[in-house]
Amino acid sequence: MFKATSNGRRKIKTMIDLNTLLRQRRSIRKYKETPPPEAWIESLIEAAAWSPSPRNTQPVRFIRLESAASRQNLQMAMLEGKELLLTKAAVCNRPKHLRNWINAYWRYSAFMLQAPVLFAVGTVKPEGGFAHELRQSGIKTPQKRDDADGDITLGLSLQGFMLQAQELGLGTCILTAPLAFIKTMDKITGAKEIAVKCLVAVGFADEDPPPPPRNPLDYIYRRI
Repeated sequence: MFKATSNGRRKIKTMIDLNTLLRQRRSIRKYKETPPPEAWIESLIEAAAWSPSPRNTQPVRFIRLESAASRQNLQMAMLEGKELLLTKAAVCNRPKHLRNWINAYWRYSAFMLQAPVLFAVGTVKPEGGFAHELRQSGIKTPQKRDDADGDITLGLSLQGFMLQAQELGLGTCILTAPLAFIKTMDKITGAKEIAVKCLVAVGFADEDPPPPPRNPLDYIYRRI
């Protein structure tokens, strides 16, 4: 991507193109009914697959919720979870406040059920690597280090996925709120070995939201 050339303009152009993709990407919650071509979807997965991972373990997995049955199971699990949360909120302090939060996040999440393409995305716990050796030796407990490695790799995969989508003219949205409603994703995905960390909606955007505010550079970057 940053190969040296006799003319530095090509390098600068590449950087501008990347910056454009980063700045134009939005979280899209309204999609056109027309589904993206299958080859485009596969190219998103391929872009995600090139993300780095500890010892090249490649733990990230994408499960496409394509059938009507899988979408219905997801909806039912969310509805059941919502009712359970509302019941529990009724006996908590500030029940109205909690109820408003639960209903708001339900509304923010429900759109994904109509998205042309929907993925459950997660990680498997690969054997091998530094974290595995520490765990096997008893020096380190498994959970924190393994989860951190998997979550970082997942984030890198999703970045490649989203930038490829943006380049193709597709909208995306990453959702973690639905997992607060769903007791377990195992019954929906049928994959017990995968810890689902988020859901991702994909399709042709039917909205053009304004850019969200960003913190200034000196707020997020320091030298010590």
